[in-house]
Amino acid sequence: MANTRRWRRGRLALVIAAALAIACGGSDKGTGPVPCDTYTGGIIGSTTLAGTYDLKSFCEGMKPNVAGASGTVSITPTDFTADVTLPSGTTTYSGAYTISDPDGITVVLTSPVAGPEFVGTYRVTIDSLYVSGAVGTEKFAFIGTRVVP
Repeated sequence: MANTRRWRRGRLALVIAAALAIACGGSDKGTGPVPCDTYTGGIIGSTTLAGTYDLKSFCEGMKPNVAGASGTVSITPTDFTADVTLPSGTTTYSGAYTISDPDGITVVLTSPVAGPEFVGTYRVTIDSLYVSGAVGTEKFAFIGTRVVP
């Protein structure tokens, strides 16, 4: 009888703890704004960074990602251009870029303002581009899918 009571009390305590965790928002999701995602990995597989990509996701500053963002990203062997259309208008981020092993990317911006650098990391696969980084303290992240000619 005593063992049954202890088992019931233990089970009751577990149920109460679970209920409190749920009531207090016990989940793995953030409760407030969180920084934009960070992408790493460099070139995955037998692909190249150069190409044209349709913008699928864009984060500026903090998540959530900017709703309704669209645009294109074009990368040549020497130049980076991202035309980003947000509800507030279109901004072009462009400039010469360099990459460093294993996954670093630096773009010396000439637009929208000449001089500052976008410093970040990237991952590119056969069909997608993931870039994250910052211009000064302003963080950015985006995902694009490769346009197949």
